[in-house]
Amino acid sequence: MDGDGGPGGWRVLCFRREGEITERLYEIGVDTNHDPHRIAAWWADVLGARLVDDERGYSYIVDIAGAPFESIDFAPVPEPKTVKNRIHLDVTTEDLQALVSAGATVLRVQDDEIEWTVMADPDGNEFCAFVV
Repeated sequence: MDGDGGPGGWRVLCFRREGEITERLYEIGVDTNHDPHRIAAWWADVLGARLVDDERGYSYIVDIAGAPFESIDFAPVPEPKTVKNRIHLDVTTEDLQALVSAGATVLRVQDDEIEWTVMADPDGNEFCAFVV
């Protein structure tokens, strides 16, 4: 079911799942104006996950080590990204430069106020990288 989420124009997308209903995070959805396969492949590489292309036009990644959910889904949307993400991913890395070389952009470096580096994926979605 797809509907108007009210103030702020939020839209809520709900899926009916067959079988037992559990209260847990099932998946994370990420909108993209570009090729869903391309950005899903980028995240699959960064997270060491497995890429799946769905015949309905979206791509997702599964088998994400340590994730308490099944997948991150990348779906095409017509509207462009216009503001900072309200929700973002946090990742650990041994090498920030490897993320940059893979196509990420540094938005804010670690400093006296934050213990992480704020970055953006190739689609411009912000994420935080913690060096381990």
